[in-house]
Amino acid sequence: MRSYLLTIIWTMLFVVIVEMIFPVSELKKYLKLVLSFIVLVVIASPLVTLLTQQQWVETTRPMEYIAFYQEQFEGGRYVPYEEEKKKQEESVKQVYKDQVESQMKLLIEAKLPIEVSQITSEVTLNGSHIGISEMQVVVTPLASESFLNIGDKSESVVLSDEHLKNEIKKCINDFYNVDNANIYITVQDS
Repeated sequence: MRSYLLTIIWTMLFVVIVEMIFPVSELKKYLKLVLSFIVLVVIASPLVTLLTQQQWVETTRPMEYIAFYQEQFEGGRYVPYEEEKKKQEESVKQVYKDQVESQMKLLIEAKLPIEVSQITSEVTLNGSHIGISEMQVVVTPLASESFLNIGDKSESVVLSDEHLKNEIKKCINDFYNVDNANIYITVQDS
């Protein structure tokens, strides 16, 4: 771009100097015509280069596309659209599922005195909406007694299995919209 602008500047300086050197005469109008043509060619040179090299036109011809896809189809490498779409959806669901399960494991273990042995979830994908339809959690309490903090006071509380299950469901519902009826929790003995 810089060289292009320098070329235009030098061409304009050349035109001004040539017009100043030649005296006023009948040939002056022809000289201006020639100099204007030179300026026009210099300004339009990138466009001429672009058109002659056909960089603005896609270089692949339609017949090359047809040959490429025909070769894939005949060679058995062609994957139908619906099949490819299904593979991509399964891949998205698996990545989402892995992320949710690892996040939930860290969250539950950080909030409650338990160890999460296993988390499995069912992920649904409806159009562009992805969600969790079901979650199964297997936990092991770390201690039979835990501490509940309320304000500045810390009280020792023994968590029953039912209370523990409710707390885990609350943790899950705080972050993901999963129906409590679809959250299955198994508490193992430590």
